[in-house]
Amino acid sequence: REASREILQFHRRLLAGHRQDSRYNRFCPVVLRGHTGPVYSASLSADGTRVITASEDETAKVWDVRIGVELLALKGHTKPLTSACFSSDGSRVVTASGDGTARVWDARTGAELLALKGHTGGVYSARFSPDGARVVTASEDETARVWDVRTGAVLLTLKGHTRIVYSACFSPDGSRVVTGGRDGTAKVWDVGTGAELLALKGHTRELTAACFSPDGARVATASDDKTARVWDARTGAELLALKGHTGGVGSVGFSADGARVVTGSHDHTARVWDAGTGAELLALKGHTSGVTAACFSSDGARVVTGSWDKTAKVWDTGVEVEVRTLKGHNGGVMSACFSPDGARAVTGGWDKTARVWDAQSGVELLALKGHTRELTAACFSPDGSRVVTASGDKTAKVWDVRTGAELFALKGHTGVVYSARFGPDGARVVTGSHDRTARVWDARTGAVLFALKGHTSIVYSTCFSSDGARVVTGSYDGTARVWDARTGAELLALKGHTGGVYSARFSPDGARVVTASGDGTARVWDTRTGAELLALKGHTEPLMSACFSSNGAGVGTGSYDYTARVWDATPLDREFLPRPAAPAPRAVERR
Repeated sequence: REASREILQFHRRLLAGHRQDSRYNRFCPVVLRGHTGPVYSASLSADGTRVITASEDETAKVWDVRIGVELLALKGHTKPLTSACFSSDGSRVVTASGDGTARVWDARTGAELLALKGHTGGVYSARFSPDGARVVTASEDETARVWDVRTGAVLLTLKGHTRIVYSACFSPDGSRVVTGGRDGTAKVWDVGTGAELLALKGHTRELTAACFSPDGARVATASDDKTARVWDARTGAELLALKGHTGGVGSVGFSADGARVVTGSHDHTARVWDAGTGAELLALKGHTSGVTAACFSSDGARVVTGSWDKTAKVWDTGVEVEVRTLKGHNGGVMSACFSPDGARAVTGGWDKTARVWDAQSGVELLALKGHTRELTAACFSPDGSRVVTASGDKTAKVWDVRTGAELFALKGHTGVVYSARFGPDGARVVTGSHDRTARVWDARTGAVLFALKGHTSIVYSTCFSSDGARVVTGSYDGTARVWDARTGAELLALKGHTGGVYSARFSPDGARVVTASGDGTARVWDTRTGAELLALKGHTEPLMSACFSSNGAGVGTGSYDYTARVWDATPLDREFLPRPAAPAPRAVERR
């Protein structure tokens, strides 16, 4: 009863905090104000601390992204600026202008270092090579040029487009350049010879931007035809068409891991897409005019946009952005889990039901009804064909995901069942209960194989190791325990927490366990010896969840302090603090 009251109290505090704290009800970018004309370009420095913007007001400005303060104004161009970006080391800036030049600047002092002159029309784009030794420019004169940044000499002139070239960008290894132009094509060039390697055709209107993926294997393009497209950079084959904008797309860029694409459009929005499937993940809304530029920070956590509304905005891509809302439960949702293929989700709620959803569309596929009290957990089997649920009615149930039929009820616990999970082969289920035991069941027949007895209080968490040979349990008694999943014998008791253990999970290789506790810490343990390897301290409220990353190098934790944290899970002989991250942006103006 004491533990149940504590958890209920935490939930009430959490809900109260969500109602009272406007941070959870608004999506607030940092707004950079100072330009007197539309902002045509905006990009972040590699360390994520500065933004460079280019404007019709003939200036570029460097900003401190954390507080929104203007650091430098780069003045010297005699016509509107179309592009500005940092070198990879952040020491220089290159700008492009309608005055027919590109210019290189010292990013610390604002001094002009070099003017790149030679184009016979306005310059629409200028980018450094990865090593910072060259710049590639795109121009109204239907050419792109590669320049030596030390001397200002033209190294190559890339001819082949039949109209204005709007965009030019190096590949990550600096060996190729991709260009995009008003003739509706993108072209890939060999920087060593100047030879055209590929022509990417498919857009139905002019191209406005083109760039390589971080591994150089793909190219993304943006067009006035309201789409962005992803192409194979080796064959020229079109891989994806990103459709959803209602206006021309003026900007496109990959995240540093190549997993996402961001686009900016005349429809006043920027959008984030899954680069593997083409699914739209986020719509960033707030600009009052067309979005001319959009790019990710190096860690992928933020996007910076520039707009005709004369502002640039910095967005947190992980805060309060709703991708799908799964509506159907008539009470609180206590559990949510994806199917192994990511195509479906299962949720368990206080309304006594579990529901299966299409994860892409948000459509409810099944309502699993049969429990007589609230559900505490729901998860898929490894092959996605079944769901197991746990409930306050003292049972767990296994369901057929194709039909919604209840296959059997796992009966035997004498208290609320808080946890239920399949083994890695789907042949067994392990459950944890208020009755102080965990139980292992045959998932084909529903028969109890054995009970894991040893905890002196509620068992909140249960989990198999990846090879199915062991089970780890977490209990309100302050311990986690490791058991032999074949015999039920207790192998280890992991002692050290001063509060209840609400979550316990194995590392992918089974060599470690991570636990989350009401004492405000997570701990990493050696599963061979039971020794505590790490104490992860930093949360200010009880932790309810902790798990390893897929490679075992990181740990993610969730807490009632309203934060999730990512930690370095590499064992060292010291207590760990959270991995350092870029300071959270703080807006001068929020809306």
